[in-house]
Amino acid sequence: MKRIFEYRFTIGIISIAAGLLSLACLVVGAMAVNYHFEAFADPALTIRYATDMELVKWFNLLDMFGYYLLLLPLIFYFHRQYRYTTPWSSLISFSGLAYVFTGALGAAILAVVWPDLLTGYVSADPENKTVISHLFKTITTMVTVGLWNTLEVLFAAVWWIGLGKMLYNESRSLGIITIIAGISTLADAFGTMFHISALSETGMNLYLLLGIVWPILIGVFLIKKSIKQMPVTLPQ
Repeated sequence: MKRIFEYRFTIGIISIAAGLLSLACLVVGAMAVNYHFEAFADPALTIRYATDMELVKWFNLLDMFGYYLLLLPLIFYFHRQYRYTTPWSSLISFSGLAYVFTGALGAAILAVVWPDLLTGYVSADPENKTVISHLFKTITTMVTVGLWNTLEVLFAAVWWIGLGKMLYNESRSLGIITIIAGISTLADAFGTMFHISALSETGMNLYLLLGIVWPILIGVFLIKKSIKQMPVTLPQ
């Protein structure tokens, strides 16, 4: 039993780390575009303002680990915890895995492509700058609109809404927050697909916030649960 409690405690620590790295991702991203926040939504502005290649690279690497890869232990943990509570548990867990891998793939692509293209853009002549700018915009749109704001968020919505319903029975507040996270990603997906910018921006901004807050709250919840259920060894 002690091993199970230690496992849960470790998952909690990793979950908190995911939230902190997600926060660091946004901070580094703001620094990378010199605090021109409109550049996050416009590749033409990104290529203009993102001049520090190390910050650009680390923005995407922090995104890959914070918002995505460090959530993997949580997905497997909750699948193990709730696999018998609903016949949809396999689909919910698969959606969580698909969300993580789709998002991490996009971040990994940009971590490699962005610094190379931005470096080439700085030293290019006007004609080649136009070519690089078009290439940058195409690749960025494929990742941010295609992978992230359409496909990834649909998987995220299924995972978070399904998980939230299961969590609700154990912690009402965490269940509600989890469902809200799922609704935010669903709003982002539908807003993107049907070109409703207000809906997609609202959903995305809420998702970016909950992508920081949610794993930290889950981590604290798991650590408290682990400590509470830790066997007490009586003195001899």
